[in-house]
Amino acid sequence: MKDSFEEKIFHMVEEEQILLPNSIKQRVDEILKNLPEHKTVFKMNIRKTFILAAAMIMLFSITATAAIGALRHRMEEMNQEKLEEYFIQIYTSKLPADNFNRPYMDKERSRIEELQKVYESGTMFPDGAITIIESADDYKGKNVSFLKETSTFFFPENEMSDEQLLQIIDFYHKRDYSLQKINEMISSGEIEISSQIKEAQTQKEPAASASLEGKAVFNPDQALTIPYTGELSLLYIAGGRDCIFLTGWNAIHKMAIGSSSSTLFFDDFDRRTRVTSLCQSDKGDIYLALMQMSDSGSFEPALWVLNEEGKKIKEIDLSTFQKKKEITVGGVSGNSFIRQMVVDENGYLYIKGTGFQDADTLLILDADGNLVSKIHSGEYSANLSSGIGIGKDGKVYMCLYDRENRMGIASINPKEGTYGDIYMGIMPEDTILPDIIAPGFDSDFVFWGYSGIFSYNMGEENVSIVMPAYETPCDVEGALNCILPDGRIVLVSCTEYTSRQMENGETLYDRIPEKTCFYYIPSQRKK
Repeated sequence: MKDSFEEKIFHMVEEEQILLPNSIKQRVDEILKNLPEHKTVFKMNIRKTFILAAAMIMLFSITATAAIGALRHRMEEMNQEKLEEYFIQIYTSKLPADNFNRPYMDKERSRIEELQKVYESGTMFPDGAITIIESADDYKGKNVSFLKETSTFFFPENEMSDEQLLQIIDFYHKRDYSLQKINEMISSGEIEISSQIKEAQTQKEPAASASLEGKAVFNPDQALTIPYTGELSLLYIAGGRDCIFLTGWNAIHKMAIGSSSSTLFFDDFDRRTRVTSLCQSDKGDIYLALMQMSDSGSFEPALWVLNEEGKKIKEIDLSTFQKKKEITVGGVSGNSFIRQMVVDENGYLYIKGTGFQDADTLLILDADGNLVSKIHSGEYSANLSSGIGIGKDGKVYMCLYDRENRMGIASINPKEGTYGDIYMGIMPEDTILPDIIAPGFDSDFVFWGYSGIFSYNMGEENVSIVMPAYETPCDVEGALNCILPDGRIVLVSCTEYTSRQMENGETLYDRIPEKTCFYYIPSQRKK
């Protein structure tokens, strides 16, 4: 049975994509002329057989030098203008490495490895080239395109063809060759350094040879699709001041914005533990809302504070605020559950969850865990997933709806336990109340929920729709989410899960790390 490389060669012969010396083709034609005239089909088949035999002899007797020579000839065909174009793009990209509008499909990864061998053997090159675009809006969803400014590859939604994969391989080879060649020509004095090259070299290190880590935070308009290469099965994510915190059972990882991997930040838990909410204060302290397994098998809530280095500073006692009735959320049973929390500039902690006495909407504590105030349902109400967050003015805001079922936001007066500025009726009627609220990059607020991304400036009649949920690059159902300091929404989607049975009979599903992908979505208003 032919392997995939041989199948590729047979296909190339059938399509006459392998070019043989004229002497061989002429000899084949002479043999065919002497065959009986009525054997037309036979002639056609034997012609392919001869050509295939000659091609296989050439391929498997070819020296390494000859194979490299075919590829080198292709590289050397580029003129100096084209070489400089690749060279300048490498240095001037806003991001220091390539990124993609979607990850490779599994079949594409397998096929591109085989096509790489064929390409480097010098037997098959693409007919065309990747389309270079000036902005993401220029991509129309077809073919393969490349945005120079941010080194972003745009792939079509459907599985890519061999031609498209070959174009990607060809692009990489030409870009790498251009970087090496231009540097050699500059060192030898063969060319004068143009003003464009000089300007490019002073900007930063080459994009193609660096890492994405920590750089993407400075590009609030940059959409990224980054497959996760870490080892943690994710349960929850949260945006920090300059990073993303990832949590799984008994572990918290830290990931640089734009990175594909994460490193262990904290795992000093003496019981089976999961994080239900996490936030970082302006001072850098990290607040952890936890559910920890008790000796009886149920889960008990806990509230810990870590410093920036990941050292535990203190625990805040929640027992006086808890109800005794057991509740179950996401397979975890306990007598209270913190869904969201934020810390303001004064160190007040705003807790939103369920199972807390006399505070069905919000519980506000000081830095030592003492009660500051409580907010109850009344003229305005919130549900468990209603977002809370800090606005650009430093105040804490919460998503609410009124008795007429209109949706909006209101600031919180922590000492009085009342609402301050209220902006009601700003959401579309069919919107699901957002569960993220934060400062936008070019607006006072950005909201995220199952209806999509919205932005809002105080005083406007309605929110602006940035991206409806059906346009997001992944399925929002089941996706983890957080927001970055630059206003970008991060969604984490997983395509495969493992399952396990709980003692209470419930089945829990864990994300498989290598099937997990991060999507960075800008929240800027459309121009």
